Amino acid sequence: MARQRQRKLTLATGEEIDISKKLTVYNEEVIEAMRLRIIELEDRAADAEPPTKRRKTAAGIGVENAGPSDEPTAAQLKKDDKKNQMQIKKLFDRLKKECKAAGLKFQGSQRQVKFDEVLEQAEFDALFKGRGILIQPTPTNKPTSTVTIIELSGAQAEMLFGEGNAKVDQLKGTAWTIGGGPRFAKSEKIGTVDVKIDALEIQYSHNTMKCTLKFDVSQVGGGCGVYGTSHKAYGGGFGGGFSGLGLYF
Repeated sequence: MARQRQRKLTLATGEEIDISKKLTVYNEEVIEAMRLRIIELEDRAADAEPPTKRRKTAAGIGVENAGPSDEPTAAQLKKDDKKNQMQIKKLFDRLKKECKAAGLKFQGSQRQVKFDEVLEQAEFDALFKGRGILIQPTPTNKPTSTVTIIELSGAQAEMLFGEGNAKVDQLKGTAWTIGGGPRFAKSEKIGTVDVKIDALEIQYSHNTMKCTLKFDVSQVGGGCGVYGTSHKAYGGGFGGGFSGLGLYF
């Protein structure tokens, strides 16, 4: 049964005015009564529960829906996917920068690149959840830990960056000779070499939101380290563009 609407305005004197008709009297008592009615209606609206919405099922039957659907829309999915791509590209650009850092010398052996990023839980899950091998927490390894550790192979890491349209073949580093050796030679810069990802370890603290990425990287083609200027006499190991220095695979 529909609730009967109140169409009368009660004045301070107790007199009631029918407001379903045009008012012919305007005085202080009427204005004050209208002010109080407005406040009453606003309070009712604020306390009232939001109206339920009706949505159509596949069969076209209207059903009650107390709130918006939990399922993301196509526009939201597209927005989230673009955000993930941008985040992956950001991580790859950081890796490129670290591989070319002055302090990182490729001398025929594997090197490690490590850096931190701050990621919200949802961002971390979108980027890394379900990838690689979960080291912790697991039922048999620190099940209550607030730090998640995931390991990815080189191929899995390259696949991750590929989703961000990153060009993994753009990773470059600087090759150096090894200092010391038979002639106690000084380490020398040779030139630019291609770099590949061998493995990636991800550590994420759910308390601090700090995500630490540890990359094992190495020179494409391998090769062996050589000692300073003595490489001309003893031969050695960097190929591709360094034949003028007497360095071959």
